[in-house]
Amino acid sequence: MKPSTCIAGMASKSCTGLESPPVQGLHTLESVTNKDGQPQDIDIVVNEIFSNGDEVFVEYSNGPVAFKVRWEGRPRTPPFKWGERGEILPPHDTWLRELDLKHEGLGGLVEVELLRTDPTLLDKDLGKTKELLMHHAGALQMMFYYQSAEGATAGDQLGAITLPQFRGLMTSAKVVTSRFPPEKVDEVFTTVATGAQTLARKVDNKSGVSSFDLLDFMIGVIRVAHARFATENPGQASYQQLSFKLMSLIKDCFAIYTFPELTKKLARFESATNNAAAALLLKRGRKLVEQTLDSCQLKRVRSSVVKVDLRWLCTHLQRWNLLGRDFNLQELAIIAIYAKQASSEPERFVLHPHPLEYNYSEFERMLLGIAHHIYVTKKKTEAFEEFLGETLDSIFKKAGVLMEVGKESYLIPPCSPQALCSAHVGNPWVEDVRGKGTCVMLCLWETQGGALKCNTPLPARTCLNVSSMPGWLCPVTDYSCICQPAVQHHLSCLSHSG
Repeated sequence: MKPSTCIAGMASKSCTGLESPPVQGLHTLESVTNKDGQPQDIDIVVNEIFSNGDEVFVEYSNGPVAFKVRWEGRPRTPPFKWGERGEILPPHDTWLRELDLKHEGLGGLVEVELLRTDPTLLDKDLGKTKELLMHHAGALQMMFYYQSAEGATAGDQLGAITLPQFRGLMTSAKVVTSRFPPEKVDEVFTTVATGAQTLARKVDNKSGVSSFDLLDFMIGVIRVAHARFATENPGQASYQQLSFKLMSLIKDCFAIYTFPELTKKLARFESATNNAAAALLLKRGRKLVEQTLDSCQLKRVRSSVVKVDLRWLCTHLQRWNLLGRDFNLQELAIIAIYAKQASSEPERFVLHPHPLEYNYSEFERMLLGIAHHIYVTKKKTEAFEEFLGETLDSIFKKAGVLMEVGKESYLIPPCSPQALCSAHVGNPWVEDVRGKGTCVMLCLWETQGGALKCNTPLPARTCLNVSSMPGWLCPVTDYSCICQPAVQHHLSCLSHSG
């Protein structure tokens, strides 16, 4: 086996080291390592991980070979389960369903006085407490993500809460009082963060001990509920179940102060959600949205459903000059919640896989939320659907899924429609320009008898009629038309001097 050296670039990669041009199917990939010999995931997108000029070493052979080095610490994969549609995966909330509160050290929070009257109350009370967690898991998860963006400076900080963020959440929710000061919240955070089970999870997940993940956060909320009830109601604390104390925290604090704030922020997107023209525009541009999300993948596995981690999407939102210019991380967190939840009421939120990942539909909704946020905060005056089209157009171009035609293409002297079409033969993408004194013309090319025939140009407003034809994709507003042609057709949106 002879390694080859690959130089990764943003747009192209060159590989050397093969003694002769490779024959497809001849070489079997064995490993991918960086210049220091560290193994890489073979499914990673090289351009996403390495910078221009970096070296990647690819080891290959003429067929499968035996391992040469023992894989220490190899994860143990459980037996696969298969059904009619392929592998059967466990539900994404299995971690919560299988959560053992007693194992997490919460059995000691059940009052001794209650156990004296009913020795079986321990399991019953912990069971009710877990049911409350599961019932409010969606709201707690979104609250957790929103708070993780408070003071964050990078997208990879989303999905983890630090001590100041945990304290800030409890303060804004009025959990902190004169009787229950911030120091009590800090004590709870430290207790959970240094717990035996928490530390064991951190080692397994190779994560830091100075922050909470979602499970740590839920354990912390239960402990805060117990500690706060003891200080606010000292005479009743010994006679109330842990589940009652958790319900009191949710009902008296989160439901009054935190949930309404989320509802208010999410309600701002209703006008965008109910905009029929915007919905039509998104429907017409669905393929481009999918291609944009495809371009954001950190790993590409042909057989898997495309989902991209929110933290990695932040990287691309920065590349597109959106995050940090048009909105910050906390504003993005609200948009991310909007993209995940169909309702604006936290009581109706559903729990999603953690960390948050976005599929095509959710990413489309995120783009809608981003456009609406910019539209409102920048006080744009044009119709929202028009601004949405411009925003999507900009994102598609920056993502590299829509090619921008040089402006000289539109500086065409008055001539016949056929001449206009002829000037753009071979351009798979042509987009109209909203310019001074111009009108938009449409030219539909068809293959007839082995030759291209140009039909009569149509006004841009009839682009919807053309886009309804099989094989055409034309998201459209009154001022723009972006068309993706079928294999044997070319549709161009051209500018023609008035």
